[in-house]
Amino acid sequence: MEFRFYFLKEGTRIYEKTDLITYLVANPNITPSERNGASGPLIYTYHHHILNFEAKFVMSDKAVIPHIEKLSPKYFDVNFYVEFDVLLSDYACEILLDIIEEICKRFRFLVFNQALEDVISFRRPYLIKTFSSWKRAYADRYPEAVSKFNNLDPQALSMVYSYLQKRKRLELTMDNEKIVITNYIFLHTDKSRSAYVGIKWDGDHGFILPPAVDILLLDDGKVLRYIPMAEIMSKAEKLFQPIDGYGDIQLLEPKYAKKLHKILCKEKFAPLAAKLDLLSIDNILDI
Repeated sequence: MEFRFYFLKEGTRIYEKTDLITYLVANPNITPSERNGASGPLIYTYHHHILNFEAKFVMSDKAVIPHIEKLSPKYFDVNFYVEFDVLLSDYACEILLDIIEEICKRFRFLVFNQALEDVISFRRPYLIKTFSSWKRAYADRYPEAVSKFNNLDPQALSMVYSYLQKRKRLELTMDNEKIVITNYIFLHTDKSRSAYVGIKWDGDHGFILPPAVDILLLDDGKVLRYIPMAEIMSKAEKLFQPIDGYGDIQLLEPKYAKKLHKILCKEKFAPLAAKLDLLSIDNILDI
């Protein structure tokens, strides 16, 4: 199901459409428009290449707001809206709201959604709350739509997405020969929708410790072992240090790799209660 934010103006529907098109196509994540038929709407598709989600900014040649007669006549439909999957993460919605906010400022647009009681000026907290509430209501009404996905806490998923966007910069600034710029792995069990955030370590190199990690998979060629990250930190937290300017991202320097490997091999850790299988991030929701 698609969720939409509609754009309106007060007192007029006139705006510089050419300027809006120029703004949209200047975004490197937006492809040139596709017309759905000879006289159909112009569709500008936004694709986030790192987080792999999409939205469509649609310019129609006719009114698009359903039951607009229920709104005050001082508001005019400008036949422009943005739509995206109702099950999109709140974090991804926030990224889209950055674009929506800029559009509203540049063209003095107002915003409406069917969940709102009235047309409003751009108010980020109110709009993200509206989206989240609609998403929860959809999930409650259509549980089968979310049952095939796994769930990760919204805060944890936001930290994961934030790190994935910073990872490229880390690759450019760190010595990759000595330090592994860690990528996530995602895990689940057959008996639960819960998703778990993991990382894999070879037991030899220094590495980046991203936020929100539940499990470390030690794979040194001899040992293959899943270890709870909270227990590792209780025994080896002093070996990690924060990286300036990167928030809660930490670093295990190469000189401490042998010491951590020894701890992981010698110390006792709680065994896993269930078998874990790999999971794609595209199969994870924050609801």
